[in-house]
Amino acid sequence: MKPLKLIAAFVAISLQSFGQTNIKIVIKNDGNHKIDKVDVFDLTQKEFFESPYNDTLNFVFKKQNIDCYNIRYHEKGKMYRQQVWLNSGEIKIEARIDSTKLLIDSVYNSPIYYENLNFEKKYSLLYAKNDTVSMNKMLLDYYSKNIDNLYSLRSAYTYIELNQNSKTNLLKLKTLTDKQGDKFSWFLLYPSVVERLDKILTDSAVNTNDYSFIAPNNKTVKIPPLSKKYYILDFWFLACAPCVKDHVAIKKNLELLDSKNVELISISNDTDVTKWQKYLSKHQYNWQNYLENGTNKLTQQLVIGMFPTYIVIDKSGNIVNRQNSFDDLVNWLDKN
Repeated sequence: MKPLKLIAAFVAISLQSFGQTNIKIVIKNDGNHKIDKVDVFDLTQKEFFESPYNDTLNFVFKKQNIDCYNIRYHEKGKMYRQQVWLNSGEIKIEARIDSTKLLIDSVYNSPIYYENLNFEKKYSLLYAKNDTVSMNKMLLDYYSKNIDNLYSLRSAYTYIELNQNSKTNLLKLKTLTDKQGDKFSWFLLYPSVVERLDKILTDSAVNTNDYSFIAPNNKTVKIPPLSKKYYILDFWFLACAPCVKDHVAIKKNLELLDSKNVELISISNDTDVTKWQKYLSKHQYNWQNYLENGTNKLTQQLVIGMFPTYIVIDKSGNIVNRQNSFDDLVNWLDKN
């Protein structure tokens, strides 16, 4: 999502009574950083505040519930940032800047901040053990516990990524999202959770002929008729580091895909045609590459919010698999 151009002015402490959440940030400055400005905004960017640098700053948001915020310190082209989940009310954050990033030392009057830290730690341990049963239970428990606030969507997003190929597991989340309803439909993560969940559960096929694309030669085209066993639809964009990294691996494995009667089709949602063309030419990525065109976009229809996303279809367009890394995709192909 592109940043909103409407940037609200910094709100002084004297206006505090008009807001619901006052975020006070105190930063330890060792003198090695010459910060120009600071901005703080909620995840949906409905409220965006910026201020000249000071060791202590107050930002007042009209928030009455838990929300996610981005904090950014700018220094002559460099940016030090953190994303934090915070409760509403009077919040104090103590932070510092090291050579590469903004570090949060303490957060006061915001239990959700530490709950999120605990969530990340517990989930990482289970992920390292590949304990998907415990991961699923933990994610559903967190959703249920936070069903009355936005933090529920954070765990739901991860749950969908983990279970995108299991409709049985996704139906368990569907029961909870139906219970929650659409009261958080305005939030940035909502389409990537509720709408994407519904799409995965209801969409079983893709008709590629319904969509037109821009080819590297600037012509508007449709994907040629499907005839191979499987087609991998690679959804990506230039600024996506994992996408670009995967393309290196893809180039090395094109013969492997061909030996399995599988063809790759990369679909970018970039808007700069020239940069896209130069990227393909520079790296000699000569498999089928297309740029989304017009308003009828496949990424929107499939509600793809994480990149890269790989959707495997057969020659009839039936969706048979979804992955978010090329390595995982190769592992799946080895078994199929």
